[in-house]
Amino acid sequence: MKPICPCCRSSAVYEVSDGAHSTIVESLFSPAMLVSLGVSICKSLKFHPVIGAVAGIALAAVIELTQPSNALPLLVNRRYRCSDCTHTFTALN
Repeated sequence: MKPICPCCRSSAVYEVSDGAHSTIVESLFSPAMLVSLGVSICKSLKFHPVIGAVAGIALAAVIELTQPSNALPLLVNRRYRCSDCTHTFTALN
């Protein structure tokens, strides 16, 4: 059910997402990025690159396990903006 703007009582609202920030963070801490970073650090320190690959995989696994899963989306505050009066508000979903 779409929320109604508390200011003008319009139903022409859309969800405001913070997706740009989360995709940048997710791409920086992606498993492929962590593995390549580990390999390049080990190459520069004159260690075997496999050590860096294993360390990157382990770090990616730890990060993945500590991230909250979205399996059960309970009550979430979502931000909405009204198309008519441009009022921004939050609503529980």
